[in-house]
Formats: sequence, structure tokens, C-alpha cells
Amino acid sequence: MVKVSLSYFAAGTAGAANPYDVLLDTARLADEAGLEAVWIPERHFGDFGHCYPNPSVLGAAVAAVTRRIGIRAGSVVLPLHHPVRVAEEWAAVDQLSGGRVGVSFASGWHGRDFILSPHPHSERRRVMLEGIDTVRALWRGEERVFADASGNELAVTTRPRPVQPELPAWVTSGGSTGTFELAGTIGAGVLTHLVGQEPDDLRRNIAAYRAAHTAGPGHVTLMMHTYVLDGSARAAERAEAELARYLSASMRLDATDVAHPEAPTTYGAMSSADRSAVAALGVKRFLGAGLICTAEEIPERLAAAAALGVDEVACLIDFGFDHTSILKSLDDLLTVLA
Repeated sequence: MVKVSLSYFAAGTAGAANPYDVLLDTARLADEAGLEAVWIPERHFGDFGHCYPNPSVLGAAVAAVTRRIGIRAGSVVLPLHHPVRVAEEWAAVDQLSGGRVGVSFASGWHGRDFILSPHPHSERRRVMLEGIDTVRALWRGEERVFADASGNELAVTTRPRPVQPELPAWVTSGGSTGTFELAGTIGAGVLTHLVGQEPDDLRRNIAAYRAAHTAGPGHVTLMMHTYVLDGSARAAERAEAELARYLSASMRLDATDVAHPEAPTTYGAMSSADRSAVAALGVKRFLGAGLICTAEEIPERLAAAAALGVDEVACLIDFGFDHTSILKSLDDLLTVLA
């Protein structure tokens, strides 16, 4: 069976005293149950995922309340950060956690996010690739040269030193075969999802990734929307409603999408009825291909992911349900996996 982790993206869950209760409470439970990792995203300037501006900060909080589970960025949008800062922050979390961190790097896809970057978004892929190389080198303790504010070149070795001699690294892909192959050529893993690709597309992308990988088979992590149903019609209807609301909210991200230049125009031309129809199609798709299902169906769906070539499923659990419901669903999931 594939390894199982937790992932987060939406936040804003109801019924919690603190916006980070869901993250910390579920991380504790996953740690006790022996799950693989928690994946923490990076999001800026919107109500969709607004609780996650910096995964290293929240990773440090998770390190303080767990003992063994992996703590991973899903993702660090590298063009928005200086590589030195990324190496420093995650080395600190590696120390705090006793060597449990991993980082998936992304090039970014929201134009407004690039107010945090000295680089234009048109250069985001190049900046990400160069940054990954720099972060990995600094992590290993290699010296790199950077210019200060006066233009003087200074040789830098970052501190603190991490526990792990090599940084476990992934590259985030929404479904581009080229990005899968790129991850393979640099010896990184892939963090992906089914929003921009069908299962057969994912199978082909994984095959291309394996063929390109420079150091063994690599590691593919697939994010899947997850909620365990009790088999009742009421539970299924509620899950459909929550997922539809989540998908409708996520479409607002298209308004600032720079990775797909046609997306803002398409989004702007859509009526509310159009958006509802698109969300309804998404609900049907994710109910069939995700982990929004009964406990009895979970092993079969995890096996289907493994058959595509997936090594790890990262269960996205915070897509609209309240705090209590998320904890109940996670408890049911952990019972199946025990």
C-alpha cells in the first residue's frame, strides 16, 4: 500500500478556537498513528488558504507538538524568497524536529504574489531552478557567493546547520509532463494533484518522471481530497456541498493565474451559473477519483493510486468541513489504516 500523509490548503475551518487548531490537532493524531508526513502550503493575499503564508513558520509549530512525522513544505514558492533565507529557515526546522523536514519547490502561479519577489513572474521557472540548486548546496554546507546592498560579493555558508546532510526535495507540478521530467533530471521527487490531469495523464507523467530520474525510481506524492463518509445519503450530500463550495472558491485564484495566461480572461467571462456548473463537474470528478468515500472504499482507492505509480498519498483534509468533522473523518481514516 502507498504511504499516507496529510496535506492542507483551504484553512478557515469553522468550530475551532484558533485557525491553526486543525493543523496542530491533526498533526498530533497523524504523528501518533505513524503516518508519513504533513504537507504545509504557502499562500498569500486571499481568503483561500490565508492561514498559510509561510510553511517554515508553521512547520516549526508542528515540530514542537510531534515526535516522528515528516514536516514538509507543499510548497515553497521559491521565486518569492532568497535561497539563503529558505536554507536557514528550513535548517532551523530540521534542528527543531530532529531531522524530519522536506521541501517541495514551486515556481508560483499568482501574479500578485510576485510583489514579494525581485524577479518578474516571466522568469519564475529559471529562478526556481537556480534557487533549488543554491538551497541544496547551502544545505550541504557549501559556500556560495552573493552580492550585498553595495554590490560587494560575499562568500556565505549558512547557519544553523541542518540535521540531515541532504535536503529531501520535491518539485510541485499541476500536471505538466515537462515539470515531471525536470524533477527527475535533478533527482527530486514530485508533488502533484488531479486538478490539472486525469488519472491516465498522471500515469504517463509518472512514467516520464521515472525515465528521466537520475538516481533511482524517485518519489511521487499525490494530493487527494479526503473525507470519510458514513454511508448515509445525508453525509454524501454534505460532502458534495462542501466540495462544491471549496471548488467555487478556488476558481477565484484563476483571476491572477500567470502560469496559464488564458485563465484570468476565461474566469472573468464566466457567469455565476457557469462557475457553479464547472464546480459541479469538479465535484463529480473528485468524488470518483479522490478519497471522499466510505471507509470500506479507502483501501481500493489507495490501491488505484499505487497502480498509477504513486508512492505517497497526501490526504487534503481541510476543504470546508468544521473542526469536529475533520477530526472525526481523520479518526475513521486512521482506523482503516491501522
